Amino acid sequence: MYENINRLLVVDSDRETTEAIRQVGDELEYALADASEPTDFFRLVDEFRPTTIFLDLELRDCDAVEALHALAARACKATVVLIGMADSRVLAATRKIGENKGLTMADCIAKPIDLDEVRTTLTHLRREDRRIQKDDIESALESEQFIAFYQPIVSIAESGGWVIDRLEALVRWHHPSLGIVMPDEFITQAEQCGLIGQLTEQVLKQTLQRMTEWQSAGFDLKCSINLPPSLVTDLEFPDRVAGAIAEHQIEPGRISLELTETATMQDESAAMDILTRLRVKGIGLSLDDFGTGYSSLTRLYQMPFEEMKIDRSLGMNVPRSREANTIVSSLIELAHNLGLKVCTEGVETRAGLDLLEVLNSDSCQGFFISRALPPAEICSFVEHWNTQSPASAQKKNFAAVS
Repeated sequence: MYENINRLLVVDSDRETTEAIRQVGDELEYALADASEPTDFFRLVDEFRPTTIFLDLELRDCDAVEALHALAARACKATVVLIGMADSRVLAATRKIGENKGLTMADCIAKPIDLDEVRTTLTHLRREDRRIQKDDIESALESEQFIAFYQPIVSIAESGGWVIDRLEALVRWHHPSLGIVMPDEFITQAEQCGLIGQLTEQVLKQTLQRMTEWQSAGFDLKCSINLPPSLVTDLEFPDRVAGAIAEHQIEPGRISLELTETATMQDESAAMDILTRLRVKGIGLSLDDFGTGYSSLTRLYQMPFEEMKIDRSLGMNVPRSREANTIVSSLIELAHNLGLKVCTEGVETRAGLDLLEVLNSDSCQGFFISRALPPAEICSFVEHWNTQSPASAQKKNFAAVS
């Protein structure tokens, strides 16, 4: 069964309350994080991926109702425990709002908090550590439980403004009893047991089928798919990809494969051969998560990439950090001088999107535009975004709270 580590995020501006809850969480062997500001809160929701959130009703620059809307927009699967000084009716009403937004809401805890009540709640919500087995993944592949969700990517239109013309496929496990399981719960094990290649190709074929359906509905969307390191050393992989694309009668240039720099480091000679063959076949290649880890300028011109994707840790800070703004601006200029397109990830606010237009980023991706959506929602979302005004786009996406 899949591994599920208990992760507790405490969101409260009162340090004494935070430390008390953290102490109980530590006793119960939760992984712990805390935040007192909305910016840190939403960053930790994305990066720490809590299984339980203790959320104060009143935060600085943001109240619990706004925070619940943002969690729902992120499709957050954590159980939310509301805490606060408000009377029981306010707590109950706020909890109901969360439930109506599709969030998992636990019983509320009034302040001043009772540590025994906190301990009882965390004990009840604590899940046993479980580990994925190879047989679980093999069974899921056989019964096609893995499904691709798609995160929209916007590009600058010739007439001005941002339009959705591309999607990134992000795999989810539609488990029969656990519901939607996120990739950080199973990707590592799939890699370790040698099934990541089969999983990737299943997502590719699924995506090609979706593209055919969307095209028939009048939506000519490009798609990108993450390429794991193991396939960068598989000499037969380019032919299998080209065969699947031809079978679905899709133009090769409408498919792009994204890989991180570390994926090319295992066997650089083999990686060069495989990536070059993919490009010769007309398939796009993106260097993902650039700006973190071992980012090397030499690979930008040594490997046949056509796009650089700037890591979300930089993109999300463009509106509020002069240093991040300078780095992103320099990377965009560098990439353009090398003949590469640029996609900036981590766009969480309208201000960020506007600044990246000024900085000349070719495309952008992030929660302000949209979270990853199930296939059935793509056409309506794309049509709505591509015909709406910038003002309504700003109003629509609270997921960008910062």
